[in-house]
Amino acid sequence: MKRSIYANLFVAVVVFFVAAVLVPGQSTMDFTNFTVNTVLVVAVFTFGMMLAYSVSNRQTRLDKIREQLREQDAILLNVYDLSRVFGDGALAQVRERIDQFLQTQIDYQLQDFERSHDALRLLSAHLMQLKTKTRGQEDAKSKILDNMGELTRIHKRVCYNVQNTMMSYEWISLIVLGGIIIFSLFHENQNTWISIAIVTVVSGALVLFLLILKELDSLQWHERSWIWNPLSSLFLDLDLLPYFPDDVFTTKRLSLNEVHVFSGVKRIRIAHYPNPYPDNTGKRVDIVDLKNPV
Repeated sequence: MKRSIYANLFVAVVVFFVAAVLVPGQSTMDFTNFTVNTVLVVAVFTFGMMLAYSVSNRQTRLDKIREQLREQDAILLNVYDLSRVFGDGALAQVRERIDQFLQTQIDYQLQDFERSHDALRLLSAHLMQLKTKTRGQEDAKSKILDNMGELTRIHKRVCYNVQNTMMSYEWISLIVLGGIIIFSLFHENQNTWISIAIVTVVSGALVLFLLILKELDSLQWHERSWIWNPLSSLFLDLDLLPYFPDDVFTTKRLSLNEVHVFSGVKRIRIAHYPNPYPDNTGKRVDIVDLKNPV
């Protein structure tokens, strides 16, 4: 089970505090101490520069993906509304195809966004086959196909951005520099309460920054506000129950109570996958009552 960023931070702070109390520093007024101090200054400066750049870069990437996904939502909703001129039967089929497309996206992790390409092609093919009988329907179909062309371009941009993760050497550099900083801090530890507090707080802050960067890079930073909340609203606008994969609840990234609060719905759909990821065969979708969750 995945621990939250706060749980990981708490564990790190406890470990650093215990180590700072039990492990005496080796600080002396000699050449070794001068060297350690010099290395500490260089490591802090380099780490700070790299961390600032990485966080800014990851935040910019996240903002792009968030904007592109909301553009996708607007297009899907527009396609659904334009389909009303074809009658209730055709509207229900379009809604079903859009639902299947969204479910496919959600069934896979965001890093595997390209796996929903086939579902997008099926949705486009279905919309191309809509039969027109009136001028209004012809105009609506033309706008729908234009929207689908734009949706395909957005889909490609999202696929690129989600796969644009940090390189291994970037992580290695940050971790090595962070390790040097922590080692230098413990070397300078005077075993006084002030020294212990400084070592613990600075080491904990360093770990916190790396955890935040990891969440940004994995696209799980504040995912409730930019993924699940907007998706729930989209499903409701499409006259569908919000849809969630079971792992967002089992990994504690989201709770049923949170869903009830931000969506206001009484029931949701939760998908269960009997096979290891990414095999979604045998998927079971349950309707869960948020007032009486199973």
